[in-house]
Formats: sequence, structure tokens, C-alpha cells
Amino acid sequence: MAASNPAENLQDEASCAICLDYFTDPVITECGHNFCRSCITRTWEGTDTNFSCPQCRQTSQQRNLRTNRQLANMTEIAKKISESSVRQKEENLCEEHEEKLKLFCEADQRPICVVCDRSQDHKYHTVIPIEEAEQK
Repeated sequence: MAASNPAENLQDEASCAICLDYFTDPVITECGHNFCRSCITRTWEGTDTNFSCPQCRQTSQQRNLRTNRQLANMTEIAKKISESSVRQKEENLCEEHEEKLKLFCEADQRPICVVCDRSQDHKYHTVIPIEEAEQK
């Protein structure tokens, strides 16, 4: 199933197909698939030839693994985005301004922060305290 938003898509792309966690020391195989170095090494343990890719099953005669530094950097970015997103949801923060959602925009039917309230987007909207909106 495809992820529903770009942050989830990035998280999926930054995950190893073997351990299903974020890449740790990512390497790329001859067929072009990426895995954590430890995951692919464990998978190939006891094999001396015909190393099979766990994703596409293509075999190679040698254990040619190249470090994928660009993927390692992207994985670190994905981790930070995910942590930020979780923190915002837990703390009920505005995604744009990282301010507490204290107001409710009746026109857009969603909680907003004080900075959003002052923006042009909500200038002519009716905005009430979030507690008042919860009572309605």
C-alpha cells in the first residue's frame, strides 16, 4: 500500500526491506537494491557464491556491497522529519509555525495557532478559542 503523504513516502524509502527499520550503514547491491550492511550480511551468512538479493532474487557471484552515503544522509533527514511530526502531534502544535493550537477557525473548520490567526489566510475568518469550539 502506498503511503498517503510525502513524509510517509520518505520514511518508507528510508527503510530496509529486511528489518523494516531505518537504514543503518546502508549498502547497495549489484542489482541496485539497498539494505542495512548488517541485515544483508546476516542474510548471506554461510553462503560463498550465488548471493541472492532478498528483494528481487537476482544472484551475483561476488559479495559486492558499496556504501550508500547519500541514502544514509537521506535516512537521517527522514528520521528528523518523523520525530518532528510525532512531537507536533503529541504537543498539538501547528505544522507550519510549531505553535500551540489555541484557536479554531470556523471558516476552515480546523484548529489554528495565534500566528495563523494573524495571517492573510484567516484575516476575514471567524476565529474562536479552541475550548469554546469544543463546547459547541
